[in-house]
Amino acid sequence: MGRDAMTLEERIIKMLEDNGIEYQCIGHEPVYTNPAMAEALGVAEGQTVKSLVLTIKEGEMVVLVLPGDRKADWKRAAVAAGTKKVSFAKPEAVLQTVGCGVGCVPPFGHGLAVYMERELAEKNKVYFNPGVHHKSFKINGRDLKAMCNPGFI
Repeated sequence: MGRDAMTLEERIIKMLEDNGIEYQCIGHEPVYTNPAMAEALGVAEGQTVKSLVLTIKEGEMVVLVLPGDRKADWKRAAVAAGTKKVSFAKPEAVLQTVGCGVGCVPPFGHGLAVYMERELAEKNKVYFNPGVHHKSFKINGRDLKAMCNPGFI
């Protein structure tokens, strides 16, 4: 199966396995927000991962990865990305570029530059959607950092 034939979730699994990263897949009802995800998993919202696709001034897309209970700091995100202005990417552009809808974007596996809140890398367990709304993957924060290879905000 070629890269194009794989779903985003399958690519995430392959990347985790190829890198020897321990993960757990947890099925749940479809969730579209971090508070709903935390509730479905029975964890604190700060343990969930919020992956926001942003467009920078130069027109490129980047991913901002935050604890689920954080709001985006536009200024810090722009500085980290080396630009003057960032904004949310249009949902149709996210779907086309990342391969999934807004609300279940994984923190890695999409080929975009990642900028991450340092605190996530220090957490014992974090949970993210692998490109679908009805599953979450649990991994160690250090492993998340390794997979994202992020710039920090």
